[in-house]
Amino acid sequence: MKKDLLVLVLICFMDYVKNTKKIIEREKIEAEIKKHKLWGKESEKVSEIFGIALKNVIKSILVFLDEIPFLIVLQGDRLLDLKELEKITGKKVTLARARDIKKMGFEFGGIPCIGSTLKMIVDQKVLNEEYVVGSAGSPYVGIKIKPKDLVKLNSAEVFDICR
Repeated sequence: MKKDLLVLVLICFMDYVKNTKKIIEREKIEAEIKKHKLWGKESEKVSEIFGIALKNVIKSILVFLDEIPFLIVLQGDRLLDLKELEKITGKKVTLARARDIKKMGFEFGGIPCIGSTLKMIVDQKVLNEEYVVGSAGSPYVGIKIKPKDLVKLNSAEVFDICR
């Protein structure tokens, strides 16, 4: 329990955008970071900002599986199937609220798709794309990354969890 608390404290004080850049450099992955002036809390807005299809935008949804925080990553044009997620994991799923996101040290629309230290589940359809764009740790900074690198860097599990 103390280890989990320490991780949460470290998360709260981390500069996620700098951390994202460090991960890209350290792991020598092909990725691109782009700052923008519009609040990227909606997939449609991110699609517009980057001039890309909605299927190439990823959203990171914070959920609790039996009270353990997880990031669920899916394409911007998809909806999470909560019943399927419960069936696959065998755990009770609760969507995080804005205050939960803030309490964990994240900004709404700015949960980093790499480097958050949270356990992650990625929808398998994300892997069909050549690249995806998600948050680099701020709702005003995005990262373009290959889906295979997203999964690898997060040691993510991959399931069919969307409808």
